Amino acid sequence: MKMKTQAVAALFAAGMMALTGFAGVQSILGGTITAVEKTMEENEGSGLSESGDAGEVGSVTKYKSLDEIVKSLDEGWGYAYVKIAGYPEKALAVAPSDDAFADRSGIVYRDGKAVAGYVTIYTKSANGKIVCAGSLKTGVSKNYFNMDKNGVIYVLPGNNYETYFLSVDGTELLHKDFIQVDKSTMETAWGYTRATNKDKTVERDFTLAEFQEYCKKAPHEEGYVKFTVK
Repeated sequence: MKMKTQAVAALFAAGMMALTGFAGVQSILGGTITAVEKTMEENEGSGLSESGDAGEVGSVTKYKSLDEIVKSLDEGWGYAYVKIAGYPEKALAVAPSDDAFADRSGIVYRDGKAVAGYVTIYTKSANGKIVCAGSLKTGVSKNYFNMDKNGVIYVLPGNNYETYFLSVDGTELLHKDFIQVDKSTMETAWGYTRATNKDKTVERDFTLAEFQEYCKKAPHEEGYVKFTVK
């Protein structure tokens, strides 16, 4: 079981140097670094933050196809081909086995179905490269990786409401909506919503009632993505 885990763990770390400037990344598409740094700065508690801080978002992998990634997965790891909003090509969601990492939940069995609490998204970008678009921690217990019928990803880590789609070129996960409760008062929230990945993000204040209404939009169990486990 350790055999391919090291290789796939490297996959999860592919692009670790994208934001730090160290050598090792094969290529980063133009504009990725600026966008990620801004997003991570503003959305400190985001489900994408860890991935962005690690330089994972937008990093080019050594793989030639999404199928090749699936073949490299170790026993117990899960995968699912998904269509994510914002980009026409299919993407690959990969989740580690339940014992691969001590600090995060990977594959979880719920009502006989394999779902996941930590997922990395891979895409074939517009220039044909196989790219790591980022990894998502889906948040609190039972809030597993889920999507609505339009391909929008929902993540609810504690006091946040987050939705995601892919960038126009398919290289990175972007916040579609991001609303965070003010933890100092727990009475107001701030953030932004947008309809497409071409729209700019304009921050504004939200009431707690508005935040709660947005959270109700998440499909939760109805939208859980089912993974195939190797």
